[in-house]
Amino acid sequence: MPVRTLVVRTAHFTRISDAVEVHVAIEKLKIFIINHELPRTDMALFGVRCPYCGKSDRIRELDSPENLHGDLAPDDAEVYSDLWGRLNPLSDILGVCKFCQNPLRLSSDVSCAEVLDAHCPAPDAV
Repeated sequence: MPVRTLVVRTAHFTRISDAVEVHVAIEKLKIFIINHELPRTDMALFGVRCPYCGKSDRIRELDSPENLHGDLAPDDAEVYSDLWGRLNPLSDILGVCKFCQNPLRLSSDVSCAEVLDAHCPAPDAV
């Protein structure tokens, strides 16, 4: 019985560490967005409400790494591409709330936003 308990606790710890890795990646993306003044286009998606702060006039669609090719230094482009791929394995549309600066996942029709870690798989699964 103690062996089984140990296995369950180890599995639980792995899920927690995966969640921490996702949150660290989200914070890195947030800082990257602020430091590089992303998105490059300043068009608000009106009616899309931020799940963090509730603002509905501050959501912007983030530029995909392919659309920023040449606009960022090669090292920065690699970092952005890596973060985009880790947090967006399904190639969804990403956005950012320019009020609270939190990165968001946007629905395919860009009608709603959700937090990035809502459906993010463990980094090993990507």
